[in-house]
Amino acid sequence: MWKNIISILLLILFGLMAWYWFGRTELVFGDTMPEVTVRGQGYELDLVDLKGNYLLFYFWGSWCGPCRQKNPELARFYNEIKTNPDYKWAADFEIVSIALESGGEAWIRIGEQAGFTWPYQFMEPRFGNHPAYYGFGVNSIPTSFLVDREGRIVGVNPSFRNIPRMIDRLESS
Repeated sequence: MWKNIISILLLILFGLMAWYWFGRTELVFGDTMPEVTVRGQGYELDLVDLKGNYLLFYFWGSWCGPCRQKNPELARFYNEIKTNPDYKWAADFEIVSIALESGGEAWIRIGEQAGFTWPYQFMEPRFGNHPAYYGFGVNSIPTSFLVDREGRIVGVNPSFRNIPRMIDRLESS
């Protein structure tokens, strides 16, 4: 009897987990960024307030090995964009990094070690309510989305090398 109950509960649990992780649709080129609010270190921000800028949304976690490998490259990329006078749009470019965490402040320490200097750094709980992850339909990390000035997705997981070319083309059209 107990084996049957435990088996049923495990089946329900695995079904909920599959729905949770694979029941979302990741945003694609041309979709509009979601209207969600994210929370940082003592503040919150409505993502739509950043419209008018080029945005690179970067979803990661301090516990994620591939994320930690990519983080220093992302920090170098950001500094290159912000200091290169050839990028006329650089003042209107921002990274919004959103860490998926169980709690604590490891994400802050790991971000600092990697060289994260941009102002928009947020954390969402690994378990529970994480509206940005749901809104963008993130199924794995690291994942990034490039968003144009109108709030449309113009790139999903674009390489850092290609982002300036993509924005230059958007600027010239």
